[in-house]
Amino acid sequence: MSISTLLKFGTTEIVLVSVFGAIFLGLFTYICFVPLKNYFTALFSGAYIPSFKLISIKNRKLVVSNIVNSYVMAKKSKLNISLKEIESLSLSGGDVVAVLTALNLAKNSGINLSFERASAIELASQDVLQNVKDSISSKVINVDNIRAFTQDGIEIIVELKLSIKLCLERFINGLGIEDLKSTASAWMLENISKTKDHKIILKEPNKALLSNLDLRVLTQKSMFNVLDVNISNVEIGRNLNAEKELQSAEKEKVYASIEAERRKNAEEIKEIRMRAKTEEMKSTVLEAEADVPRAISQAIREGRFSVMDYYKLMNLQADTAMRRAIINNNNNTSDDDDDDDEGDFF
Repeated sequence: MSISTLLKFGTTEIVLVSVFGAIFLGLFTYICFVPLKNYFTALFSGAYIPSFKLISIKNRKLVVSNIVNSYVMAKKSKLNISLKEIESLSLSGGDVVAVLTALNLAKNSGINLSFERASAIELASQDVLQNVKDSISSKVINVDNIRAFTQDGIEIIVELKLSIKLCLERFINGLGIEDLKSTASAWMLENISKTKDHKIILKEPNKALLSNLDLRVLTQKSMFNVLDVNISNVEIGRNLNAEKELQSAEKEKVYASIEAERRKNAEEIKEIRMRAKTEEMKSTVLEAEADVPRAISQAIREGRFSVMDYYKLMNLQADTAMRRAIINNNNNTSDDDDDDDEGDFF
């Protein structure tokens, strides 16, 4: 188009062209940036969202369809939740659909649950829907292997069954299941240790151990409400009295063994001393016998004892030795004859 042609148009025509151009450019920009599908979904569902809001949601890297569907769900469920609250929860990483589902479930069950608390529970546990279900219906947990000694020295092993229900109001700051189990175990240990006779527990365990139960004290810092407590099993463990008696018997056995060893050592020492004394006496006798020949020799040299006297002494000793040998031989022979006679008799 040449300049002369443009000059033929009047001011009105130029203005109209500019206006239509601006409108076209605006529509093109609107179509490019506004998610039309989500816009019309919200519009026809009765949960109108301005287009600039959708553009803002898109620019913040949020999933526009999730935000829109959540807002539509909140409107249809008649939940007083703003679009800004839904955006904030989604930016925090929470599951908006799960929170809305939990709110509907709580509303239908007559539980007072706000969106703020539901969002906090979701961000803390990542499972708000299950937590709401736990607050509606109760469940049973077991506390096993609670061991304590009664005052008469018998170990009692107890197992508890606790019927609990989640309290949403104390979910954020309350203690969990393991802490509740520890509290119940400590309370049961104290009751067992205060019992004087273990037979009382075996006869009526619920009356003996649960009579002073205060559920409010048990759950005052817990996120759960304890509805009921029952003793499922009671057993007898160790017996301290028997163990003490066994240990005492073992000690006495050790002491007796030590005393026997001491006496044995004393007898051995006494025997060794007797042997030493015997050897000493034998040595003395041998020394005395060794003095006899020297005394005889000295007596012969001094003339107090002659050679003939010496030979007579030797003959006397030989005759005495012979007589002793004969007597011993006769005694042995008589003993043999007696044995033979006894054998013939039988």
